[in-house]
Amino acid sequence: MRSSLHSLLTFLDVSRVVFRRIKLNFVWASMYNVVCIPIAAGILYPAVDRGLPPVVAGLLMIASSLTVMVSSLSLKLYREPKY
Repeated sequence: MRSSLHSLLTFLDVSRVVFRRIKLNFVWASMYNVVCIPIAAGILYPAVDRGLPPVVAGLLMIASSLTVMVSSLSLKLYREPKY
């Protein structure tokens, strides 16, 4: 850590990028849950006369978690802004 104003500006930029990523992950997870929880609960059962197999539900849960995790790991690509 350097004691300069550039470090402070970098820290502020990192905090903005991280907070933006948190909001994106929250929106993604919320939309996913709004769509997939009713499907897992059986809302399609009357229409197609079949339920969602537990294996498929588990795979969809894993896919959601992986998406959020990969999105968060993309923060490693952060580059310090040039001032």
